[in-house]
Amino acid sequence: MKVLLLCLIVLPLVTPRAFAGEKVELAGWGIDEKHLEAFMPQAREVGFDALITWNTDPEVLRKCVDAAKPYGIRIFSSLAPMGGIAKLWTQRYPDRPMPWQVMSPDEDAALRFITAGKNQFLIGYQFGGEPALTHEVLTSRILCFSSREGRELFKPVIDGVAFVPGIAGLAFDGFGYQNYHGCQCERCQAGLAAYRQARPEMKPEAAEVEFFRDLLVGTINELADYARAQRGDLQTAIHIWPVFAPEPLYGNRLDLDFCGQTAAWYTLWPEEKIAAYSRTIAGEATKFHPRQQGVGMIGYYDRPGQFPVKDAACVDMELRTMIEGGCRHLQVCSTQDVIRKPEIAAVFRKYCR
Repeated sequence: MKVLLLCLIVLPLVTPRAFAGEKVELAGWGIDEKHLEAFMPQAREVGFDALITWNTDPEVLRKCVDAAKPYGIRIFSSLAPMGGIAKLWTQRYPDRPMPWQVMSPDEDAALRFITAGKNQFLIGYQFGGEPALTHEVLTSRILCFSSREGRELFKPVIDGVAFVPGIAGLAFDGFGYQNYHGCQCERCQAGLAAYRQARPEMKPEAAEVEFFRDLLVGTINELADYARAQRGDLQTAIHIWPVFAPEPLYGNRLDLDFCGQTAAWYTLWPEEKIAAYSRTIAGEATKFHPRQQGVGMIGYYDRPGQFPVKDAACVDMELRTMIEGGCRHLQVCSTQDVIRKPEIAAVFRKYCR
């Protein structure tokens, strides 16, 4: 107990200077693909070591890799089970409906309310972060992970990414549940019923959490294994979003190299929460998989009227607290918002250069 109290007393006194000999790696979500020649040196000056694009076009990725190489920046391409995945489904199965996740009637009603007018910017909506409202849901539809055909859609995309010369890795984004906890489709509910029947000792609520968590984890790990099978040195990364509300920090179950978990969201989190999450993210990263590096993710948008305004002092507190909590790998979204705001770029440079 005395040792614990001493740590609690000393920890707030740690300054960036204390980490001067220990590199803090920074990855950014987003690349300005229209202005690569100007963008890459700006990113390097801020301290970005890796950049993640949502683009999976091999030709675009080649251009990003070539532009980043002189600055020592690694490029990742990201997969998402939403948006463009519907086009791939229609191309392969033109006569079959897209297997989107299914929500309850109450959750569908909540979706209609959230997306009406400007409600999402007025009601304390968390945009896929830990929900603050009853029946809060994501506004984007997500592929149902129990669909084998749906999961198979990603594999040719991974093939195209894996063999881009010089590409560093593959990232995952949007792998979660639209309602933040599960899917109501008939296939998922049948699987859940069988899962519960095989585990009569578990409470139904606990079995549901475990079933949907493990379905999500299994999907991500399956795709990561496939990517490594195509190219053994391909690194894997993620930002866990949307949140899995019953267990927000489940990420150490993922067999990935860089597991980004939210330590400081776009909305303003208290310092105590940032500190606690950072300690878990860094301290428990290798609990299940030795390859994993725990990555603290900070959300930063310069979009007044849509997201809370974070000034330089706030961002400094968030980054300092994450590093003090043990995070030596950081992610931020978005790269462009950080670069465009000189006083925010200076804070990242302070810790990551």
